[in-house]
Amino acid sequence: MPPKINKKRLSALIAKAVDTEGVARMQRVADACNAGIDTDGYKVSTEGDKPLSKHSYRATVITADAEAMRDNLRHNTLIHNLHLAGGN
Repeated sequence: MPPKINKKRLSALIAKAVDTEGVARMQRVADACNAGIDTDGYKVSTEGDKPLSKHSYRATVITADAEAMRDNLRHNTLIHNLHLAGGN
């Protein structure tokens, strides 16, 4: 018989990992992207288990204004700076 998984505790553990590791990594990407434009249009976003449910906790960088959207469209800025997130 497989072990029972406490889904509430698992969600809390995943959320903590995203908040402590993921946000800092994505903030480095957002900061590098913002260095090339006049606004802070690249922002870190986190989502929990409600919108997509299954294992959907994540930290992402979004284009939050028109300048960031144009910049990313023209230069693939997010892709070029993604390596700054680091990781093992």
